[in-house]
Amino acid sequence: MFLLDFQRTYESKLTEKSRIYSRECSKESFHYESIELIVAENGFYSLNSSNNTIRLYGYIYQDQFDPSYPHENLLTQSSFACNKHRFYLGNILEKNRIYILVVTTLYPNVRGSFQLLVTGPSNVTFKRISKSTSSETNNRMNEFVCRFDN
Repeated sequence: MFLLDFQRTYESKLTEKSRIYSRECSKESFHYESIELIVAENGFYSLNSSNNTIRLYGYIYQDQFDPSYPHENLLTQSSFACNKHRFYLGNILEKNRIYILVVTTLYPNVRGSFQLLVTGPSNVTFKRISKSTSSETNNRMNEFVCRFDN
């Protein structure tokens, strides 16, 4: 007997109207999209990206994501191996918990289409949290101050 993992694809696009934040307290602006991940079963889930027009970077948060506190509630993030960038996130996720996937770009001020492949022991539901924002919100983000709690 063997088990087959479920696979699900998520497609979207970062545009000039996408939300922006200063990733990891840099002075540069990164467009991002935040997505709630809902899993039906406990288990290990992986998110991969390939054949995109832009180089992506990603984070998974538990409970909530606040762009003013980018390290708070962080579970995992994309990594580099042997000086090669690869969008890959893997973590054990539990049903009835809130997980926020934040998809952004490796470099600042980059926009374009992207596709993610999620694999795991059950189906995953995606609920987009940030569609777009007004210019007023973008202007406030330009005054962003990164905060760390001691």
